[in-house]
Order: sequence, then C-alpha cells, then structure tokens
Amino acid sequence: MFDAPAPGRDPARSRLPSREDALPRAAELARRVSALLGLPVHLRLTDNRATLVSYRRLAEGVRLRLHHLFLDAPDTVVRALARYVAGDAASGEVLEAFSHAHQGQVRRERRPGAPLRTRGRCFDLKAVHARLDAAYFDGRVHAVEVGWARRPGRRTRRTIHLGGYDARLREVRVHPALDRPTVPAFVVDFIVFHALLHADLAATDAGPGSAPDSAPDSHDATGRCAAEHTPAFLAREAAFPLREAAWRWLLENLASLRRG
Repeated sequence: MFDAPAPGRDPARSRLPSREDALPRAAELARRVSALLGLPVHLRLTDNRATLVSYRRLAEGVRLRLHHLFLDAPDTVVRALARYVAGDAASGEVLEAFSHAHQGQVRRERRPGAPLRTRGRCFDLKAVHARLDAAYFDGRVHAVEVGWARRPGRRTRRTIHLGGYDARLREVRVHPALDRPTVPAFVVDFIVFHALLHADLAATDAGPGSAPDSAPDSHDATGRCAAEHTPAFLAREAAFPLREAAWRWLLENLASLRRG
C-alpha cells in the first residue's frame, strides 16, 4: 500500500478524468504494467486521497488500484510501479516523488485534529459506533472516529459515497443524506458496520505489499461499494442480520439519496 503525501489542492485538477478519456489510457497503462510483470493486471482507477497505489495478488494475476494521477506517468514511473508490485519496496520512493510533483491532483486531507461531527438531526453516530463496536467487534474498533461527512453542494449526483473508512486518518465518514427521518435506523447501522468491518480487517491484515480492504470505499451507480471484497469480508458482513434488507432499501431509495 502506498500512501499519499499531504498535498495542496487544485480544484480544477482534483477530479477523476472523464470515462471516455480515462478508459483507453487506463487500458494502455494496465497493458504496460502487465508486460513488465509477465502477469495479467486488472486495473481500477480511484480518486482515493489516502492510498494512491494498492494491489492484491490473485491466482489469475494482480488486482491493482491506482490513483488517476498515474495515468500521466512516464516510463520510469511505470517501471517503478511494476517493481513495486513485484515486491521492491525501494521503488516506492520513485512513486512518492512522482506523487509529490503532481500533488495538485490529490484532494487535500481534512485538517488534522478537527473532530468529526457525530450528532446529526436524526442519528447520533457516536452512539451507533459504541453499540456496533460492542455487539460485533469486541471493542476492537473503539479508537476509530465515526462522524458525518460534510454536506455537498445542492445538486443531483450520478453517484453517491454513502460511507467509507479512511485508513490513514482512522475514521469513518457517513454521507449526510442518510441523516433524515425517512431513513431506517438499521440502514445507518449497516453503513457504519460495513465501514468498521473494513477498519477491523485492516488492523489484522499484516501481509507485506498486500492491499487490505482498508481504503475508503468507492461506490458505483447503485451506491454499493465498487471495490471488490474478499470472501472473508463478505462472510463477516453476513453477520449483520438486516444486511439484505439494508441493501434493498438503499437500492429502492437511491434516487432520493442522490438528490440530497
């Protein structure tokens, strides 16, 4: 896992490129890394500000999650990326130097020390966190901070990030669209449980060079996590008794949540 530096912010450059622009460039980058490794590479672009590069070795090849700033990487950086995936930790210095040079493409971190807002209009996430930690995690995730994300601008979105775990800040942020009286409490519980499960598994994943499920989740057009989850994650997620009911409610109400 390669973590981002603490960058400045250039709003004009901090967003993912358009799908039409990114797909062919991502395919070419995956082809180049694959040729260098001699293994199939399944590449997913992210706008993850905490983890710029992560990977997982699988029987069918390598699953690589890569910040979109690497779409513009020169050959020396692509070669360093391949060496890093192959296990050469020293190559991370090349990746770090490249990320520093392009730090305007990485969104700025939340100000260190600024506490998350836990009490919403309808739900107190501090209480939700304490209850779930005791019920499902035996107190292991008590140090993770859980709170409401900042409210976005008033516009209809094509996608929505309902909640996620930031491994570097050790915090869970939940979208404020869920803080309304029409949202069932078990749905909020499930979103927080899902993110805390990422945190718990991240704490126990000590494999060198691995890509634990600790990166903040991205969501597809259904609002569900687009990041692939391991069988171990899914097995533990099944312990939540209303998991399917929560997904069903989220899918049925996604349009309303996107409107904010």
